[in-house]
Amino acid sequence: MRIWIANHYAVPPNLGGITRHYELAREWVEEEGAEVTLWLSSFNHSRRTFVTDKDKQEIEKVPGLRLRWLWSFPHARNDARRVINMVSFAALFFLKGLFQGRPDVLIASSPHLLTGFSGWLLSKLKRCPFVFEVRDLWPDTLIKMDGLKNPWVIKALTWMESFLYRKADKIVVLTEYQRKFVQQKGIDPEKISLIPNGIVVGSWEPDPSLKSEYRRLMGVPEDHYVALYAGAHGPANALEYVVKAGEHLPDDMSIVLIGDGPEKAKLRRIVEEKGLTNVRLLDPVPKGEVYNYIQAADAGIISLADNEIFRGARPNKLFDYMFVGKPIITTVDGEVREIVEENQVGIFSGAENPEGFARAMIQLRDTSREELDAIAQRGRNYIDRAGDRKKLAHQLYDELTWVEKKAEVEAQ
Repeated sequence: MRIWIANHYAVPPNLGGITRHYELAREWVEEEGAEVTLWLSSFNHSRRTFVTDKDKQEIEKVPGLRLRWLWSFPHARNDARRVINMVSFAALFFLKGLFQGRPDVLIASSPHLLTGFSGWLLSKLKRCPFVFEVRDLWPDTLIKMDGLKNPWVIKALTWMESFLYRKADKIVVLTEYQRKFVQQKGIDPEKISLIPNGIVVGSWEPDPSLKSEYRRLMGVPEDHYVALYAGAHGPANALEYVVKAGEHLPDDMSIVLIGDGPEKAKLRRIVEEKGLTNVRLLDPVPKGEVYNYIQAADAGIISLADNEIFRGARPNKLFDYMFVGKPIITTVDGEVREIVEENQVGIFSGAENPEGFARAMIQLRDTSREELDAIAQRGRNYIDRAGDRKKLAHQLYDELTWVEKKAEVEAQ
């Protein structure tokens, strides 16, 4: 099967960002014998810089997997330049896609909806099935997080959202909340498939001897209890409350944040103004190396803003921490909290609550070694059941095969 995947924010594992589609594509190429073209931006959203030739040379060559890098307009924050960034990627995807051979299935991933719309247009011209993946609920997220108020923009995005749901041959969602949301739009439940994020099991092996080295790289003492966050530093992540928790911690506890984003400068100012010597802000690191940092920490952090739109979030950090076997402190109520508590792998600290976060850290620090080992095992069991990317890739490939065959029958 020839598959196209378009995701403006996709990256290979050596870059910071969303590796989901690269990992799915690799699995389909190596295990299913597919030919996959991944369309992705040469402007890295996480780093706010263009991907260099050196970065590209470091990507492992996988026969059958083509990376099609598309230029998109650079931006540094959520302003008009980012809108141009989205438009430029979607437009170039459509234009360059016109001159490529026909795929058997075309997948376009949100956000944003413009990539989905370009994908649908190309699928019509190429006469192939269109699969729309929903990773973020637009325009709901923009309205509830960014305060989008322009009625014309809201009307246009709402129309486009409904249009893509109706026209897609298959809709892929990442959380149960998203499945229910799309279904409530009047979409046939049989058309919607839940394929959550996950982990490439076997892609990393623990090495306890590295703990001291990575503690040193984090700038924390060997004997400190360390809670670590690895991911985006944007308004949606509400990290200022995590940083402020440093005021309420004992002297032998530290918080480490790894990543980048528009809120990072603000977080640095908070650290400096409050004199928080127990909070470290580090630059992004490659996906494979993140696991060594997580291994060197004592707990993992999941933080999002106290907003109903995030009640249905299931971020990849959830799987990262369980994969490495670390207990989780989550500030996110809803689906993440349910998974953490039902599987007994961590603590809900309360939303946007620095003191509650500090109390959760202290509670985990005082947890027995036997219980921490049990938490690690329960996390790995969850990954095996619901977060093994190889299994999820095979499940999605079966769905794509069904979509392709259905299209062939309808065309006869």
